[in-house]
Amino acid sequence: MKTLLRLLLALGAIAACLFVTAAPASAHPLGNFTVNRYTGILVSATGVQVDHVVDLAEIPTAQLGRAIDDLPALAGRECATTARGLDLSAAGTAVPLTLTSSEATIADGEGGLPITRITCAFSGQADIGAGEVTFEDRTAPGSVGWREITAVGDEMTLTSSDVPAVSTSDRLTAYPEDLLQSPLNVTSATLVVSPGGPAGVLPGSGDADPTTTDGSWLSSKATALLGDNGWFAAVLALLAALALGATHALSPGHGKTVMAFYLSQRGDSSVRSALAVGSAVTAAHTGSVLLLGLLVSLSSAFVPARLYPWLTLATGLLIVGLGLYLLARLRSNEGGGHGHGHGHGHGHGHGHGHGHGHEQSAEPEQQSSVALAPAVVAAPAEPEATPGRLGVWVMGLVGGLVPSPSALLLLLAAVALGRAWFGFVLVFAFGVGMALSLAAVGLLARDLVLRLEGLAERRGFLGGNVRTFLRYGAAIGICAVGTGVVIRTLVNF
Repeated sequence: MKTLLRLLLALGAIAACLFVTAAPASAHPLGNFTVNRYTGILVSATGVQVDHVVDLAEIPTAQLGRAIDDLPALAGRECATTARGLDLSAAGTAVPLTLTSSEATIADGEGGLPITRITCAFSGQADIGAGEVTFEDRTAPGSVGWREITAVGDEMTLTSSDVPAVSTSDRLTAYPEDLLQSPLNVTSATLVVSPGGPAGVLPGSGDADPTTTDGSWLSSKATALLGDNGWFAAVLALLAALALGATHALSPGHGKTVMAFYLSQRGDSSVRSALAVGSAVTAAHTGSVLLLGLLVSLSSAFVPARLYPWLTLATGLLIVGLGLYLLARLRSNEGGGHGHGHGHGHGHGHGHGHGHGHEQSAEPEQQSSVALAPAVVAAPAEPEATPGRLGVWVMGLVGGLVPSPSALLLLLAAVALGRAWFGFVLVFAFGVGMALSLAAVGLLARDLVLRLEGLAERRGFLGGNVRTFLRYGAAIGICAVGTGVVIRTLVNF
């Protein structure tokens, strides 16, 4: 029981840290899915030295599992694997690379979760004279992240080089902010060298790595977070996950605009619709995070970042489909004569007459003004546009299909600490927080629309067809949002 309390305390602290650090930019500047690589090449008359650095963000580090508890073994194994993917040749002859040293260090990333830095030093012996030296990095071709190569000479002159001599990122320690949206992706170098020139050294070869933590990460967390208030920490973790989900949903994207457009069409059923859609968002997001967490845990070769563009594209297509469906319903209902025009003064205050009295106007002034109209005047048709369960589940997928990296980190942290079940609870709480925020935004938009509708009808705008125009506008707005998501995703593919 005491061990369980300590683990819950650890997870509570992690969730609280994630909430505190829940900014648009994560602790790792390129995102917590990335694997980033730097290679420095030093050419001398007797051979070539290669400095290769790998920077793994939080989720790739989580895929390493307990391997990070034995850093020397991790470094040796990863550097040996890396050597097989580095190709070097001089004057057309392959130069074999030999591993001379390896080192791995970890540091705290987002929410205190670890990030990993692995440094490998290789040497290749060869008689280098005037001619061409080529290098290619074929390691981890599917990974997403920064790739950079530099080259300098040691008493050799690089008369031609297609890579710089100085690292733009200072060996993956300081990524330039102006390049974060379009990170470097350099995997090969071609150098033309000639004998003679000043002495040179590899950049950063004498510097200590900036990320250093001794011992087991899991053990250090368990030791640092000892205490007897584990159940209190569990409640704290749930509240933090709930708040984290709510704030995450308020960041750019996440279907707030679509939710607002959708609920603005629902009239008095908006609250019930908001609850239904919120439940669907929670189910969809929890399921997507659990599935992604399973894939990440099963294989370290799985690259989750490559899945996100496809999920985003699917979300955009769903939004477009929902908008087109609403437009089709509006046209169908309009053509089918769902408007009444019977002249019953008492019926038109409901916005749809006696045949559709479930969506009554929220504006008493509107009701009274319409009731005073002559009985012979026909009220304009107001078509229905409520897609029922289909719309609810589409909205759920729109809000929850793309899993949040922060929720995934909560799940992976729980798995790493041996309490996967509590990770599921935290992910569920995160989804509930998202759903509450999205529903609140949608209901605020619905209230605003009703007020504008009442004001417009009192002033006689649009000939009394205010709700019809607003519904068409909302459906077209949904189509526009979905089209924007699709275009933006395709441009960034």
